[in-house]
Amino acid sequence: MQPLPRADWALFLDIDGTLIEHADHPEGVEIPEYLPDLLTVLQTSLGGAVALVSGRSIDWMDHRLAPARLPAAGQHGAEIRLAPDAPSVPIPTPKWRKPLEQTLEREMAAWPGVYIEHKPLSLAVHYRAVPESGDEIMAKVVEASARIGGEVEFLKGRFVVELRQSGHDKGTAVDTLMGSAIFTGRKPVFLGDDVTDEDGFRAARAVGGLAIAVGPRPTTQADFRLATPEDVRKWLGDIPQALERVPS
Repeated sequence: MQPLPRADWALFLDIDGTLIEHADHPEGVEIPEYLPDLLTVLQTSLGGAVALVSGRSIDWMDHRLAPARLPAAGQHGAEIRLAPDAPSVPIPTPKWRKPLEQTLEREMAAWPGVYIEHKPLSLAVHYRAVPESGDEIMAKVVEASARIGGEVEFLKGRFVVELRQSGHDKGTAVDTLMGSAIFTGRKPVFLGDDVTDEDGFRAARAVGGLAIAVGPRPTTQADFRLATPEDVRKWLGDIPQALERVPS
């Protein structure tokens, strides 16, 4: 059963595995042609209260989802844009970022097929090509980070290990966006598919909102579940018409 849309909702949308299907390489994802228009219509229907909350950078979102432009949190909350016409505000570049990048490039060369995604404020080690080595890769990443030092936080997702500055996550992103003019007073609804979305689930539910899990990954926080990104897109596409039928 799916939740009935409400005009006072604020939607927070993960991207990979939620709005779009995963790909073997993070730059190999396909964006459905109709998705930017879908997001723009949805944004209008909810008074602008639709945000992207992703491990992707905000620049990536703007480029790949153009002409749609939404409030956004990028790199797991390390950068925030409170409104479509507002600037993106990033945290300072962590001191550990460059030396750890160089160390991981050397260490991960032992596993052909492992790809290190270089984000401005974080790193992501993708091992979808060698999933059987996930535990060994994770251990090596933690060991390398300990040698470098710094307040590094690890997130193990679906065939990926994310390294980011501690203190920022999708939950803090939701809290920040909910305090802005577009979102204040609304009911947050967070859609996500991976362990990195659990913080967003918690933040939404803590203030009376909803958590909608996507895909089969177990979670104790989901109020509802959608099976695939295609199902997510269909459900989101139905919201504007559904809201027109809601008595004012």
